[in-house]
Amino acid sequence: MSVLTLHIRPEGTEQYLARVFDGKLLLGVPSLHPEIDQAIQAYGQGAGFPGVTAFDIWYGGWSVGTIPLSQMRTRASELADRLVVLSAVLR
Repeated sequence: MSVLTLHIRPEGTEQYLARVFDGKLLLGVPSLHPEIDQAIQAYGQGAGFPGVTAFDIWYGGWSVGTIPLSQMRTRASELADRLVVLSAVLR
């Protein structure tokens, strides 16, 4: 089982930058997405990261924990909503 970190941050109007890390090492090429849930869904496909079974998902300094790829695909909207609420409420 391999777990990487998915870090999502706002990059402007309706643009979110998604980056994948293994510890402090940036892996792959960052990608832009129009919505947070679309970034989560895209990485939930596991493309480009063989052997990865889950991601620690972060947004705005807050995490929803380690999420299996299958849940990233099916619960992306719920996870995105939780991240937005956490980042707004716990500042």
